[in-house]
Amino acid sequence: MTKIDFDRDPLMVAQQWMAKGRKVALATVLETWGSAPCPVGSHLVIDQDGGFEGSVSGGCVEGAVIAEALELVETGGRRVLEFGVADETAWRVGLSCGGRIKVHVEKLDGGLASLNAARQARKPAIHIIGLDDDKDWELTEAEDSVGGATGLPPALVAQAWATSKPGIIETEGRRYFVNPHHPAPEIVLIGATHTSQVLAPMAAMAGFAVRIIDPRQAFATPERFQGIDLSADWPQDALANRPLDAYCALVALTHDPKIDDEPLALALNAGCFYIGALGSRKTHAARLERLRLQGFRDQDLAHIHGPVGLSIGAEGPAEIAVSILAEIIQCRRRPEASPSRPS
Repeated sequence: MTKIDFDRDPLMVAQQWMAKGRKVALATVLETWGSAPCPVGSHLVIDQDGGFEGSVSGGCVEGAVIAEALELVETGGRRVLEFGVADETAWRVGLSCGGRIKVHVEKLDGGLASLNAARQARKPAIHIIGLDDDKDWELTEAEDSVGGATGLPPALVAQAWATSKPGIIETEGRRYFVNPHHPAPEIVLIGATHTSQVLAPMAAMAGFAVRIIDPRQAFATPERFQGIDLSADWPQDALANRPLDAYCALVALTHDPKIDDEPLALALNAGCFYIGALGSRKTHAARLERLRLQGFRDQDLAHIHGPVGLSIGAEGPAEIAVSILAEIIQCRRRPEASPSRPS
């Protein structure tokens, strides 16, 4: 999952519209075949006046979906629409890309508050649509069931929490669309260095949220890191205000134990999916010894990638940044390829 722009996020917009008393419909991509432009789980929200946010097809069938939604916001209920390849010889709505999609459209009658609160707090949450029940549920960690979710089959709830991708699950003869919402991956860079100047914008382009922490105010300047979330606090203070979690990658880049060691310890305790530290093998060995003195075991310290980055013979800030980002992506997408991934 890429970083979320909550100002334009369809589910957040839908909640805001409902809070203002507007009638709202939610369209969700249930299934796709072929080269459909929007993935399963994509949303389009529509209000009573035809205003909309999001997309279910990249524009191919939005008009038809909006027309159905405008009817549903007045009559209530829900329906499933299916669109195939557009026939250029007929007046028929379709996909010019050659794919097929199935879209669920429903009028929203409240809801989404628990789901959106969890998403904003970087907590996992699940939106479940009962395809045979005309009902939705929201699951969060704080409350395993929200809005009547206790009526869901326990096997479904367990499977929903175990899945990482949206899709239809059938259990006890009923079908449910399960849409998990995991926090956006974030890369926390300790050190406003030359490598950070290259790595931060590259990571943002790859869909990561990025923040840089460096107490050296001469380094941590907005002029050097335009548009990047930047903190000139000590890492332990900055991370106390915005703690690390399992969806974070932390990279220590200053070579200064006074700055690097504490956030590395915090990352180990938080179970970050990636932890890396710049430095030679000799520097890394000394770093590990300092962390052992703090009580960390060798199996804990094996989670730290040091020297940081894939071994591609990188030289200079740009190539080092490429190797680091590649290793972070590898750990996120192919955890089995990284024996140092935290369990």
